[in-house]
Amino acid sequence: MTQPTARTIVIAEDSRVPAMILKKALESRGHTVHWGANGALALALVREHRPAILISDVEMPEMDGHALCRAVKSDPELRGIPVLMLTSLAATSDILAGLREGADAYVTKPYEPPHILERIDHLLAQDPASDRPGEPLELEYGGDRLQLDVTRRQLLNLLLSTYENILQQNSKLAEMHRELGEANRQVEESLRKTRELLYKVFPRRIADELADTGQSEPRHFDSVTVLFTDFVGFTKTAETLLPRQLIANLDRYFLRFDQLLADFGMEKLKTIGDAYMAAAGVPEPSGSHALDAALFALGLRESVAEIGREQQAKGLPIFPIRIGLHTGPLVAGVIGEQRFLYDLWGDTVNTSSRMESKGEPGRINVSAATHAAVAAWFECTPRGRIEVKGKGEVEMFFLDRLKPEFSADAAGAVGNDALRKAREALRAAVPA
Repeated sequence: MTQPTARTIVIAEDSRVPAMILKKALESRGHTVHWGANGALALALVREHRPAILISDVEMPEMDGHALCRAVKSDPELRGIPVLMLTSLAATSDILAGLREGADAYVTKPYEPPHILERIDHLLAQDPASDRPGEPLELEYGGDRLQLDVTRRQLLNLLLSTYENILQQNSKLAEMHRELGEANRQVEESLRKTRELLYKVFPRRIADELADTGQSEPRHFDSVTVLFTDFVGFTKTAETLLPRQLIANLDRYFLRFDQLLADFGMEKLKTIGDAYMAAAGVPEPSGSHALDAALFALGLRESVAEIGREQQAKGLPIFPIRIGLHTGPLVAGVIGEQRFLYDLWGDTVNTSSRMESKGEPGRINVSAATHAAVAAWFECTPRGRIEVKGKGEVEMFFLDRLKPEFSADAAGAVGNDALRKAREALRAAVPA
């Protein structure tokens, strides 16, 4: 559509910001624009300047848009001025009310500037010749019978305004749908990253509970095997290392430990200095937890020995390890608010720690309870009863190696098919 010749336009709008935005947009097209902050002021401007078009908000103080339109259309000298209504009242009854007062077109709020400018251009480009109404249009709406004394141009403008508003709303809905889809995608990506981070900190089941509900209920377990390790002489040697060397040494060992976790169904609980704590049978009960923990202990011992040989060849310090295991009941759950921690409580944890501290470098020290659970597959050396602070004398065993009939290597460190079948049978009998 060719832009109409510059005209005089009056705006009736009680909100300053949208009025100034519309005023500047129209002035940028060469129009002369006068603004009235209410219907009464706008009516005075209409009478003074006889504009080519009146743009009026519906809801205004002193004189609303309908009253302003009625005043303009009832004045023989002004009635030929087209009135464009701006309304947030988009119900059919509100539109009909404006039409009954003589409005020529309407645009619903909020509107996009290009849309309203196009509607204004359309009205300004229309033939100003009179268009007499024919017989009053009768219709029934909302239980009321209405008579609308309207021109054909008003009806056409009404249809065009309605159609354009529908297109605009559909466009906004499409944009909102796109933005909502993008927001949902971002939320889902954020949740995925959050869940992946939780998986690195907590057992999978606990991470899922925290992600889904924000909490995790503590649980009692009848039988779990807890493992502790500690490097012999690490604290003294650490005093001679630079901080970077200290962390690099620890990280090398613990990274290897972490890599073994999944192979043996273990859950890492935490590291405390150079100590490492893990458990089998939490947070998912397992019938093979004692066997799993014992195999994991063998894997740790072999990994430490392998790393030690590599360190020694490079002239670097080596760190023998003590490993302790104990089997028994405990409670597991998440504590903390700012920094969550999945932890274990009970005498089983304390006894496991004592098994480690009462062990020897390069040896796996287990309690009588753990020995009873794994003796069918492992060769063990009885140690007798050993005094433990706070517990008196406690029976202990060194877990040496797998029995030959369950070993795939001469050292008895790797299980064979017979052991694999035994583990599978135990796992199938998961405790309640």
